[in-house]
Amino acid sequence: MTDSEDQAALERESISVKHPLADSEGEGSVRTESRLPIVSLNFGRLDLLRKVAAAGGRTILVTDGLSSLTEPMRDLLEEFGGKWVVRGGDGVLRDGRNGRRLERFQDAIHVPPPQSVDEIALAFLQPRPPEAMQLVVSLSIRHRAAEETLLGGGIELLTAALGHETPSGWGTHEPAGQPWDRHALTDFARSRMPEPSRIVVSGTREVPVSATITVQRTHHGVEELVTGLVGAGLLGDPHTSDRVRLVPEVLATLAARQLPLFGLVLARPGSANLTHPPVLEAPPAPLAMLIGAPGVRELGLDPEEMRRRHRAQIAGRPRIPALVFPLDPDHDGRGVERLAAIVEDIGIDRIRAATGATRAQVEEVERATQQ
Repeated sequence: MTDSEDQAALERESISVKHPLADSEGEGSVRTESRLPIVSLNFGRLDLLRKVAAAGGRTILVTDGLSSLTEPMRDLLEEFGGKWVVRGGDGVLRDGRNGRRLERFQDAIHVPPPQSVDEIALAFLQPRPPEAMQLVVSLSIRHRAAEETLLGGGIELLTAALGHETPSGWGTHEPAGQPWDRHALTDFARSRMPEPSRIVVSGTREVPVSATITVQRTHHGVEELVTGLVGAGLLGDPHTSDRVRLVPEVLATLAARQLPLFGLVLARPGSANLTHPPVLEAPPAPLAMLIGAPGVRELGLDPEEMRRRHRAQIAGRPRIPALVFPLDPDHDGRGVERLAAIVEDIGIDRIRAATGATRAQVEEVERATQQ
């Protein structure tokens, strides 16, 4: 058998996962359905995703055209190879991420992304009016494996700099029921070492945060990966623009206080509650990119040269400087162009190798430069 035939045979194999949220099985996948307005990563869904993945299968989440997904739910569903299928009011099935029309639920796993608008369901192309500005955040931070190490500073710094209080809670699933406490969060992650920990971070209606902190041991110490969404304010509010302009300064402050490896922050108009609707979302615009001190050293970058060529800000400690690249300093919408120029100059593969940027971070950069 060829590799493709082996893969096809594997995908036809049935798996058996006994779980109250498993509605049906077939072709190596388990289908779970929900009609909730907001589908979150609660304990039951987290348990289902893990059990299906452990059995070698993939989860297909099926909703109607009125349901939205929280950021942690969408993030973990994708990490485990799952798919989101939307059953529209007209009965047409579509991929919840890219709108591709589907004949069957399992097609979400096997059918490639749409290559033309003709392959996209019409309902997907009817976006909802945006309400607020969302910051799409991805930060990698290195810590020493020491007793005094304290996690959670990156997301806390970001929310505080935007004029917010600290995040409201943390936990292993949604709702994040533990009150925000960096010491407790760190103790939890430390107790699970050397196993990695995934921690959900939440905010409030007034100060929305929907993020995930992943903590893992590396040969350099402890690495903290922060991904998710932070609300910058309602559209039309003058304070919203002020908060967005602060992003490069926030990354510079992070470089001065901790040892970040890589960072990318984008802005996107979307829902005020930071959920993902089952329709086309606006593409995020790049705001700022950070290459931490280890990456600057590994890449052999000349900070002064980067300042002249790309208007980089030299941040961190003078002896081991980091670089912050403001991508939209003139607020002229040329962030994509500036990011593409930096990536072309340095090389995305070199950035990934030098900073340890994750596959998801690299894909985010590539998507941002291809808009």
